[in-house]
Parts: sequence; C-alpha cells; structure tokens
Amino acid sequence: MENRKEYIDGGTASESLTTRNRIIEAAGHLFAQDGFDRATSRQICDLARVNCAAVNYHFGGKEQLYLEVLREAHRTLVHFGALKNFAQESDLSEEKIEAFFLGYLGSLLGNSPDSWAARVMLREMSAPTPAFDEFAQLQLRPTAKLFRSLASFVMGLPVDHEAVVRGAISIVAQFAFVFQNRHVVEMVNPELDLAGQGLDRLAHHIWRFTLAGLKAVASDYKKEPVK
Repeated sequence: MENRKEYIDGGTASESLTTRNRIIEAAGHLFAQDGFDRATSRQICDLARVNCAAVNYHFGGKEQLYLEVLREAHRTLVHFGALKNFAQESDLSEEKIEAFFLGYLGSLLGNSPDSWAARVMLREMSAPTPAFDEFAQLQLRPTAKLFRSLASFVMGLPVDHEAVVRGAISIVAQFAFVFQNRHVVEMVNPELDLAGQGLDRLAHHIWRFTLAGLKAVASDYKKEPVK
C-alpha cells in the first residue's frame, strides 16, 4: 500500500499544491483505500493538513468532493481532450490505436503516484454510490462514445452499430479485469511478468487479441444479406 502521508507531504511538488488540490489528492487516496462511506471529511483534512472545515468550504461537503475526485480520476486516466483529438485525427491508423491502448494499460497498472485514480474509478463502477449517475452522464458516456469511434474505425462499421458497441465494451473490459484482479492474476500465474517489458507484452497481446476479435465479428456482420 502507498505511504499516503509521505506522498501528501513529500517535497516541493506537494508544497506547491493549492489547498483545493491537496484535499483532492488526500481524498483520492482515502476513497481509493476505504471507499466513500468509510472515509471521513476529518480524515481527509488531517491527511491534507488543512483546516477541518476545508472540505465544506471548498466543495460544499464530502459528496461533492467525492464527485470531484471521480472527475479528477477520469481526467488523469483517460485524458478526455487528448482522446477526443486522437479519435478525430484524419490520418488515424491501427498502429496509432495500438499505441494508444498500450499507453492506456500502462496508466492503469503503472506504479505512479496517481494510481489511486484507477482504484477509485474501479471501486465506483463495482459498487456505485449516489454520485455515479451524474458521473456516468457527464464523464463516462462521452468517453464511451470515443472508444466506440475507435472500434468503429477498426471494424469498418457505423459507430452506433450494435457490434461496435459490444466491441468497445470488450476492449475496456480486458483492461479493467487485469487491473482489478492484478494480485489474483499474479498469484495464479506467477510466471507472468506484469511489470516493465512484461507489461508491454501483455498490452500488446490484449491488443492483438482484440484486433483479431473485432475484425472477425465485423466480418460476420458484413457477410449478412441486406434486408
């Protein structure tokens, strides 16, 4: 487990954070570890080393802070603006899409200070809180449409085609499964390297597996007679 106190207090970068950002960082670590219900505003403020009233002052309460943490987690992992620009590139290619997905898996499994972001999102999706409806409407659905556009490109089918929708779900599900069950995967398969070059090889495997599956499914639909 991360040394949360050391991360929040550790060095010049942390000292330069605004009070608001310090609270989001502290809340992210606590929500990732304990969940929304168990993490308290007092614990968050203690970890961020701010006044105990700071959560209410800056966010209007723990509920709104949690929603902001979800938004920050989504921004950190998905980089929506970059993804949107990438999906709209005129010279999009399978090679570029592969590079994107390799980077995406790395962001989920990499040992970086912002790893709480993925854990918060996965916790929310596996056990939704009241914040999920708004989060899904404003963050997840627009992102899902962009993933669908990439699947659509690979499959050569309209973006709203049912096979494309399922294909996009299949892509994301593989990444999410490996992340959410990393310790189990490593225990069952001790010979599998999930660090460094091993992670790159796994990401490449998932992409090749996905690419072949998407094209096979698309081929089946393209062979169907027009009704």
